[in-house]
Amino acid sequence: MTTKQKSALGRGMGALLANNVTVADNSLNAKQEHKDGVNLIPIQKIITNKNQPRKIFKDKELYELSLSIKENGVIQPISVTQTEDGKFEIVAGERRYRASKLAGLDSVPAIIKKASKKDLLAISIIENIQRSDLNCVEEALAYYQLMNEFNLTQEEVAKKLGKERSSVANLLRILKLPREVIQFLQREELSLGHAKVLASVKEEDKCKRYADIAATDNLSVRELEKLIKKSPVTKASNTNKFFDEKVDALKKKLETKTGFHFNLKTKQNGSGSIEIKFSDEVEFNTIYEYLSKR
Repeated sequence: MTTKQKSALGRGMGALLANNVTVADNSLNAKQEHKDGVNLIPIQKIITNKNQPRKIFKDKELYELSLSIKENGVIQPISVTQTEDGKFEIVAGERRYRASKLAGLDSVPAIIKKASKKDLLAISIIENIQRSDLNCVEEALAYYQLMNEFNLTQEEVAKKLGKERSSVANLLRILKLPREVIQFLQREELSLGHAKVLASVKEEDKCKRYADIAATDNLSVRELEKLIKKSPVTKASNTNKFFDEKVDALKKKLETKTGFHFNLKTKQNGSGSIEIKFSDEVEFNTIYEYLSKR
């Protein structure tokens, strides 16, 4: 095995799979695929899957994984399928693929799956759901996609994934929340527990306001429950309603123009504040560079 193969596979994994690895090239086809075998595939031949349930890849986490890959290699092979033009489309493992590119690898270990396009879609969704790093919105969208693409019921989806039907139903309820609330969940500023509580709030405007308060003040699920029971959000007058609508419009405009997340706080007397939120040093540096140019 070459040095490059060892660095891609990792120290322990490389030894384990030493007799069951091939390097993929233009001549690789389904007949040459090893049963349960691992192939080293040139990274430039790999393409991403638009049906990948995971949509958000955090820069900090990718960087940390890339450091681990530099040190230990890719411990768990990604899954791919070969396309008609000789490329390899990711079925599962896009995060490992992205981190491998960041780590500067020339190739990554992969298991080449052979199945119909529809079956591969199901495999991709199920394999990604079974991983623990999807946020609750991504997981809910994956459930919906399984039901929609394959005409499955909630119970059938639950059975395929080894989950309770109620768990599937609770996650699907998230998709009915207002868009602004879903964005909080995607950024992981609110959790699945928060989402379940907010799903019980029937009025859309109130739901958005409770979500904003919970994210801004970093409320726990229990604190959010108490807030909803104890202090129902109301609007004192039509004037306040008009003012609040202007604030919401400004927030959307700022977020659309800059791509950053803003918190706009207002009080009954008309005062308030505008805050820019960042989740890590990378995001802070991006904001800093953006503002420095203004």
